[in-house]
Amino acid sequence: MYWYVFFVKTGKEYKVVQYLKDRLDQNVFMPFVPLEERLFKTAGKVKRELKPLFPGYVFIETDLPSKEFIKRTSILIHTSLDIICLLRYSNTEVAMRESERQMLLSICNDERCIESSIGIIKGDRIYITDGPLKGKESIVCKINRHTRRAIIKLGFLGEERLVNVSLEIVKKIDVEK
Repeated sequence: MYWYVFFVKTGKEYKVVQYLKDRLDQNVFMPFVPLEERLFKTAGKVKRELKPLFPGYVFIETDLPSKEFIKRTSILIHTSLDIICLLRYSNTEVAMRESERQMLLSICNDERCIESSIGIIKGDRIYITDGPLKGKESIVCKINRHTRRAIIKLGFLGEERLVNVSLEIVKKIDVEK
């Protein structure tokens, strides 16, 4: 399987997904938007909201190699007002690298959504006890306990991207020296 990424107008991700589904063979192309779950409290109740993980990007999963993919989608890129371009590493490397794809797959559920994680802080170290970030504490860069959010570092098309995800810290343990 290969993943290809379109750069699209921010806020038009779902419109582009529908546009691609209407015009491409659904047995060959699977367009999607990776999501992240946001938990927040309103009037004392915890609410769940799904937002794009990478605003302005639409992914397509397919078995087609790069040349065939470009040939079959180039007309759609030029006829859509919302698709800006197909992202590439270079002139020859178009598909998302396998290591980056596997990292995203490891933290996303079957609906391609990063769910919230739960953790504790012991001294100056974080331990994630439940959720997709369990065992991946090294990618957490910053935590905001008040908003229940964490910034994680992900490889995305050859660059390191900082991404906001839900992380609830349920306990802080001070360690005496």
